[in-house]
Amino acid sequence: MHKIHQVDVKGLFGYMNHCLDFSTDSPITIISGPNGSGKTHLLKLLHAISVLNLAELASVDFQEVKITFQDKRILRVVRQEEDHPGEVFKFFGRTPPARNWKTLTLEYSPEDEDTPDIPSWVVQLPNGEWYDTRTERIIPTDMAKRRYNTPDRLAGIKAVRGSWLASYYDDASAVFIDTKRLDSTGSGPGSYTRSTSRHLQNRVQQYSAQVAAQISEARRKSLNESLDADQSFAARMLQAAHTSVKERELKERYQRIADQHAELHASGISVIPVDVAFPAQKTNPTTRRILNVFLDDWERKLQPLLPIHEKLKLLRSIVDSKFTGKTLDLTARGHIRFKSKHNGKPLLMRSLSSGEQHLFAVFALLLFSARHGTLVLIDEPEISMHAAWKHAFLEDIEEVARVSDLQIVLATHSSSIIKGRWDIVREIEVPETTPPPGDSDEDDQFDGLDSEVVA
Repeated sequence: MHKIHQVDVKGLFGYMNHCLDFSTDSPITIISGPNGSGKTHLLKLLHAISVLNLAELASVDFQEVKITFQDKRILRVVRQEEDHPGEVFKFFGRTPPARNWKTLTLEYSPEDEDTPDIPSWVVQLPNGEWYDTRTERIIPTDMAKRRYNTPDRLAGIKAVRGSWLASYYDDASAVFIDTKRLDSTGSGPGSYTRSTSRHLQNRVQQYSAQVAAQISEARRKSLNESLDADQSFAARMLQAAHTSVKERELKERYQRIADQHAELHASGISVIPVDVAFPAQKTNPTTRRILNVFLDDWERKLQPLLPIHEKLKLLRSIVDSKFTGKTLDLTARGHIRFKSKHNGKPLLMRSLSSGEQHLFAVFALLLFSARHGTLVLIDEPEISMHAAWKHAFLEDIEEVARVSDLQIVLATHSSSIIKGRWDIVREIEVPETTPPPGDSDEDDQFDGLDSEVVA
């Protein structure tokens, strides 16, 4: 789903109407408003529509939502009044310059939800993927569904394949970070018990598993590139037999790749150290051709590791600048751990304060659960956050948004989070009076359209 320009919500909680223009000068839009104005529910609606999760959509009381995208397309979702236990949602779409609307009706019933039977060693990662903790490998969605009856997070999108609505969900990706849930296990408002602390530690470990899964996948891809390169090495050497390679350019290229590999090894992503030195003496044409093909292969092997390295470097920078006496490290198997800056010894997860665990969880989610182009929705990030961290939060997530090309919408009460950036703040209010019931202004233009129903 493409980036959003504007959102109009009507009938939130039955009587609230909100219109939000998203920021164009920044990848971040902040929603601010009093308690009860519907900030969290706005985020839930955006997430539900962005991933086509009908169960989540049905959980929010609203009449209609209209989303206008930056490419001028419009998607409108209207809740239908029906006399049966399920929910019916009518989707309308229009792509300028066309003036005609297309329509599709989707039905949802709670009875359609299966109860999964998932073993303890299979966990769901924050981005919705499934992960086998025994083999430390991501489980393909189809295999997880077949073996363990896991819920399919793409079920809604799969249901509309072949329809006009499917084009709205090409490469669709959205992540909802409910920071209140990071600190709560249902033990009562305002409480922080040992159970809550263990819960937060488990969540942090879950996000750490997300990182480990991606590192493992990147290493696997790097190994595959290495095997493919080895198989074609002889053929490529024959092709390079008559090429001309300048020694100075070759030496500069070698140094650049060697430095890159050394940085990957120092960060713990590459387990193999740099063990090839550029010849000290002047090289002949044959040697340069061989080295040039070797560097092609070396660069090819490193490419799968670079995206996760950039994310991990940013996460480590955030941890090192904010955590007291602690630094982030990787084990040989790619698992995140924390070490003491004083003596270098590994630290137990419980040695991190609740605020540190919370901050790590938020940024691990941002960096490792959101792929490029994702819509990220964050509810009240200020919870458990130190005052100094709040002041730096916008700068940090803007850097994250730059790395992963994210569109971020966050709801907050905190002026410390906003830190004077009122240009990206969109205020919503609670209406003083409840509006009289009535049909929307646009209902008449959709009357008489033929629609397709998808159950």
